[in-house]
Amino acid sequence: MRVLLAVALLAGAAAVSAVAQTAPEELAPLPDPGAPEGAMPTAGSERPYDRYALPVGRYTRDGPRAREVEGRVVWSGFRLDTTGIGTAEVMAGYRERLAALGFETLFDCATAACGGFDFRFAVQLLPPPAMLLDTSDFTQLSAHRVDDAGAETFVSILVSRLLGAVHIQTVVVGPGDPALAIEAAPATAAMAVPVILPLDEAQMLAALKEAGHVRVQGLAFETGGAALSEGSAPALEILARLLLDNPELAVAIVGHSDNEGALDANIALSQRRAEAVRGALIDRGVEAARLEAHGVGYLAPVSSNATEEGRALNRRVELVLR
Repeated sequence: MRVLLAVALLAGAAAVSAVAQTAPEELAPLPDPGAPEGAMPTAGSERPYDRYALPVGRYTRDGPRAREVEGRVVWSGFRLDTTGIGTAEVMAGYRERLAALGFETLFDCATAACGGFDFRFAVQLLPPPAMLLDTSDFTQLSAHRVDDAGAETFVSILVSRLLGAVHIQTVVVGPGDPALAIEAAPATAAMAVPVILPLDEAQMLAALKEAGHVRVQGLAFETGGAALSEGSAPALEILARLLLDNPELAVAIVGHSDNEGALDANIALSQRRAEAVRGALIDRGVEAARLEAHGVGYLAPVSSNATEEGRALNRRVELVLR
């Protein structure tokens, strides 16, 4: 068991996603947090210069406590298919490895101590299925180290157990070079005006065009009701920008539920939730004629309703191209 839990270097952890970029060769390699022996890489992305919100405190009613850090950012995702190992054991291995690499802990928590269910609003995640988060079973570790030259490197480790597997996300932020010189702006008449989407919007647009539908991450409603929480604002802003920047898109907003309760009640609730999202997008400037709202209750599950994990995946809102 000790050998299995030891965090090992994975030379094959270069299952790089389409957004990966090659870092400048002159930059020193970033430390590798590693992964448990036997873990399978699910995603990876290296960006020469980017920003990351590092969790440094418990999520409270006042919002998340995070430290914005910039530099070269390396994302990695892993899945460990096992029934005998929990999140605490995996994180213990990471604590030992990071300590050996010279890192000091900034924030270390598990589930309720992190802020429980609402902690998902405080942490940036790789898109599913690369990283899955069960808000009732997860642990977060944030750490940093300073080298002899005074350069600071940050590491974030998130471990969660869901659907019979341990899911791991590591993010390393270290010294990076933007390598972008700022010069005098060109004359307005010579400027091009392309539409450039942030990464989340670009991924949603690609999914819509490829599959015809996409799940909307980051929306939360009151328990048993249709009112959107304040924490849903970032997701709504992304949706609004996606639709405003692509005026040719017309979509149906479809609410889904688990199978707890009567079908009619679930269809009515999922309809009200879809209408709440539609109203929020109209408030943000999207034309009402481009938006439909529908609720289908539990008639289109994406997972089994026999488990809480499956029911959580089935409670969702999707965009469907019209």
